[in-house]
Amino acid sequence: MSTPQALPDITDKAALRAWMAARRHDATTPPPRTKAEVRERQLRKLGCALSDEASSRSLEQELRPILRFSLDGESVPGHKVEAGVLGTWLQALQNAVNSVAYALDEMSSRSEVGPIPKRIQGVTRLFSGPVFASSYGMVLESSPAVSMAEIPGTGSDLLLDRAINRILDIADQAGASPEAEEAVLDAALPLGRRAIGHLSELSDVLASTGTSVSFSWESKVTGRRFARLTNENAAHCRKTLKSAKIEDSRERLLGTLVGGSKLRGFIELEGADGRVLMIRTDKIDVTQLLAEFAQHEVLVDVHVLTARSLGGREHRSYLLLNLGGDLDSLSSD
Repeated sequence: MSTPQALPDITDKAALRAWMAARRHDATTPPPRTKAEVRERQLRKLGCALSDEASSRSLEQELRPILRFSLDGESVPGHKVEAGVLGTWLQALQNAVNSVAYALDEMSSRSEVGPIPKRIQGVTRLFSGPVFASSYGMVLESSPAVSMAEIPGTGSDLLLDRAINRILDIADQAGASPEAEEAVLDAALPLGRRAIGHLSELSDVLASTGTSVSFSWESKVTGRRFARLTNENAAHCRKTLKSAKIEDSRERLLGTLVGGSKLRGFIELEGADGRVLMIRTDKIDVTQLLAEFAQHEVLVDVHVLTARSLGGREHRSYLLLNLGGDLDSLSSD
């Protein structure tokens, strides 16, 4: 006959559920007869208690963005990844997320030198979670200490969400054929030198170790999104980013302000040749610029980032430095 269990504290709901589950189990299961059976019974009861504790944390975890990645290939034999490859990959991934987020943040005056602001690092820091069944899979969670929705100026465009999505965009573009090189440059060039360098390093980890990666990103903004970067496509991405000749310059442009998007943070300038250039600027400035200068001919000072591919193709990204106003008002002054 089994020994009666002591009644739990009825105010402790988790303990009460565990006790009731154990009672149900004991009512249908004969008492243990060996040490192994005793240990197995104890482990089952412990698992029941842990599941109750996990359920109490489930709501908090569901509210936090989750990035799952799965590595496979030469460096992942028998569901085990080489420690050096995993460490290098995680560091390269975190660096890429930080630098891409910095490039996308409208609140920062982006600089290509010096450390990334601690504010950016805080909202984009990733924490390792459980390992799951795959060739080798790991869960990365966003910072539990900082709620990105509380960061002023971000609104619904959560910075970590935007950074991860841009990285997945580049992963998708690297698999595009036959325009993969141009598509990768189009997606990466507006991010600047620092981010391009870190994205190149991220690709290099995969290309140099014969490793591929599959991503699953879940957030309240995006929902769920999947992407995959094979080691072959990573090699194309690395070659494209490393071989591109990148130059900085400052130019003054003359054209008509014909549109823009506050949501995406750019204005549109139509030149005399009919081409329309997208010029990035702070989101908070777009509405006022359009209200004052829409359909007017204006002088615009821009920072130009130019990348030339090995094939001779040229890609340009424009950042607004100053909009001087319409020509009539300037001439009257």
